[in-house]
Amino acid sequence: MSVGQFAYEGPFRHNGPVKRKDLTQGRLEALAHPARVAMVRLLAELPDEHTLRDPRCGTAYGVCFCHLKERTGLSAPTVSHHLRILREAGLVEGVRVGRWTYYRLRPGALEALAQELLSLARQARRALEEERAV
Repeated sequence: MSVGQFAYEGPFRHNGPVKRKDLTQGRLEALAHPARVAMVRLLAELPDEHTLRDPRCGTAYGVCFCHLKERTGLSAPTVSHHLRILREAGLVEGVRVGRWTYYRLRPGALEALAQELLSLARQARRALEEERAV
């Protein structure tokens, strides 16, 4: 593929067999929705004073689904949908304990994504500096 050509298969375009997404692309797409970004932020912040004292569920394994539903104001099916996308991207993991499912961030996945973006930013900065030097 030459410079200036981009291979993009949007969510509604399927020309031939669907290929497995690049890990970085999948993670960026997962974070492209404001509700999923809000959930990632909540998972980073919780448990807090309210959730620690909630008699409905504990916090030993992460954040209970009910807290994500309450804090986002989204319906249960919508929260489940967004959590599935975040899990498939490897950004979140779920732990089932009895009838509860607890969710937590996978910090290594977020750090890897941040490193990839930082590497791209450095590469772009070098290219810009080289261009200015000419």
